[in-house]
Amino acid sequence: MKTIKVKGMIVSDDVAAIYNWLGYDVTAPKDVVLPEDSSDVTVEINSPGGDVYAGAEIYTALRAYEGTVNVNIVGMAASAASVVAMAGDHVAISPMGQMMIHNASAGAQGNAAAHQHLATVLEGVSSQIADSYAARSGKSATDFKALMDKETYFTAKEAVEQGLADEIMFEDNEAPAVAAGFGVLPTEVLNKARRMMSNEPASKSTVVLKAESIKAIVVEAIKPLQEQIDALKKPVAKQNTEPKEPQPKRFLF
Repeated sequence: MKTIKVKGMIVSDDVAAIYNWLGYDVTAPKDVVLPEDSSDVTVEINSPGGDVYAGAEIYTALRAYEGTVNVNIVGMAASAASVVAMAGDHVAISPMGQMMIHNASAGAQGNAAAHQHLATVLEGVSSQIADSYAARSGKSATDFKALMDKETYFTAKEAVEQGLADEIMFEDNEAPAVAAGFGVLPTEVLNKARRMMSNEPASKSTVVLKAESIKAIVVEAIKPLQEQIDALKKPVAKQNTEPKEPQPKRFLF
């Protein structure tokens, strides 16, 4: 049985190479290669989520697959990763695993009309996400939307009780509370990395830098991201908090 790993941030195909170049583990839709013979597959998930449309593409591919899709949540299935989990014909979660659901988010620039338009779009996306939870669990999408509004974490036991998972792997132990967050690189960092990877100058006045200087710039630019990653390694009390939202152009979830 083939095993497909959904680990790290979920990102779009066009930026996956940049994350890999910077040393980050990510999953993009192109990484989910399903067997041509429709044989059963296992999907292992340990991801904080990421790009909502990349997650939707993975979810759709798994739902459309003719073979049996067995999902194992071996760590965290948060945000977009929780939607990917909903594509499984059977979902099992580690006794130490967790799920997190919340509303889609994005940054916007422009006047009041632009922000109001974005708010409407995000409401629609969040409603679709709630529908995916309801379709699998048989419970109300309205109930899940209320949980998403609060940003809700589920232990393994709670995930099964909500119908988001079918069973707890190994034994029925409740997992401890953990912290979760996002590791999305800022758009400006992605653009700088693209230029460095392609050796294209940013402008006619670009100054040539040594490799050491370029590395220092990248390290400084992703310092906030590294701090978030380091924070994830420190256990904290379970709580509902509003995370600091990044300002990328694509929708995050």
